[in-house]
Amino acid sequence: MRDLRRRQPGRTRKQLRGGVWRPPERSAPLRSGCSCSSAPLRAPRCTALRCAMLALLALLAAALLALLGVRRAAAPGAWVPLKRWALGGLLLLHGAWRQRASCGGAAEPRRPRLLRPDPHALDSVYFTGFAETNKSFVIARLAKRPNGICEMWLFLRVDGVGEFEHPQHPNMMVNDESEEIWSGGGLTIEYLELQARWKISFDGFLRKGPYRQQWSEEEGELVPVKFSFHWENSTEVFSFSDDSHPSTFVRAFAQEPWSIEFFQRVKKQREQHFRHEQWGQSVGEIEIENHEKTKLSLQGVRSHSYGVRNWSEIYRYVMILARFEDGTAAHLTVINMPATTTNLTVGYVFFPDGKKAGIEWSNASLAEMADDGVIKDEYRVSFTAGGKHFDVSARLDKQACPVVYNGLTGRGVFHECIADFQLNGLTQGWGLAEFYYRDEAAQRVPNLQLGPSTEGPAISSLHLVSNGSLL
Repeated sequence: MRDLRRRQPGRTRKQLRGGVWRPPERSAPLRSGCSCSSAPLRAPRCTALRCAMLALLALLAAALLALLGVRRAAAPGAWVPLKRWALGGLLLLHGAWRQRASCGGAAEPRRPRLLRPDPHALDSVYFTGFAETNKSFVIARLAKRPNGICEMWLFLRVDGVGEFEHPQHPNMMVNDESEEIWSGGGLTIEYLELQARWKISFDGFLRKGPYRQQWSEEEGELVPVKFSFHWENSTEVFSFSDDSHPSTFVRAFAQEPWSIEFFQRVKKQREQHFRHEQWGQSVGEIEIENHEKTKLSLQGVRSHSYGVRNWSEIYRYVMILARFEDGTAAHLTVINMPATTTNLTVGYVFFPDGKKAGIEWSNASLAEMADDGVIKDEYRVSFTAGGKHFDVSARLDKQACPVVYNGLTGRGVFHECIADFQLNGLTQGWGLAEFYYRDEAAQRVPNLQLGPSTEGPAISSLHLVSNGSLL
């Protein structure tokens, strides 16, 4: 939600040490995305009165919808302008109250969170890094799941050497190897400094490309690879719960049939899953057998997602992550979750001066983005954020579009497509477009198994039944 708090005298949104953003140093626990003091905030009286009036009018609009008839008001697309107006007032009031009451929520812990007592609980960390001078990149993800397993992604390309992926792929399930850090399949991700520094490392075997588009029993060419990167932030944190613009949710919810059960599902989703992102730079080196050690400096995002994520509730999504030459960074996701929203657009922009803004509007539509399962070479989307208009075009690199299968109940397939971007027809950028499709019928990985940590290409330890469910 928009930050509606009154700025406190003598405080700034960013604290700079060494040219990069750092969270404020204080004796009280840090609250993510919050720049307020420990004293309660008091909004101006006129703002509170205006919010109260909007809330009253919104409630009257909701009552009017009920009077017009439950069936008519609950039909998809019915009374959309009135729904938008009612929801806008309610979300504005809720956002102001939430910011004053919670001041942005709890800070990240320095170790993985305890998983909730839910079969779909997770704690996921995801990093991307792209070289600005050549085609090198690294994508790494580890998501802790119940029963001692992890979802793991690992793809990289070293310019002039080739593409590499974890030998488990397109399967993504590996054993969870530590309670103190994120570790699995030879990949390790460690939290070094609060919202500022992380370490990503790997020591094991990777399969040399081309990237596989379907499961195969053949191991392929396995090569010993070792790398270590230190990631340091260049922006503050964007919280999807607290910083997203309310207008995107208003538009999405207004298109759906309304009922008490609908709003209960929306509330449940909002309370059980959290995500925040931050952009930064990874610096390190990669050692590949029979090749010289390569030093890399990469720009990319880190994403932290935790709570409960049931993949069977997601039908499709497209996510765009891009960083541009002028320092602008953007995230745009269009997602279909049939229980709540069939076309929700959400995301943000970090401006070159460090300011952040949630996306307010976009013309992106899942119906026009590989709805038939055929991913094209080029895409173009427009959106607004922070009062500015953005036109973004993407040209996908079809040689770098690796695939991962979802191994949990509610199976699906992820396409992680590397892309070159252009902002407003002028500014070059780098990043990816991620396409997800749910596929409950297909049997993708026969006798799905978990791989060992670093001891070569062998596969062992059956932990999942063949339909993708946990034993």
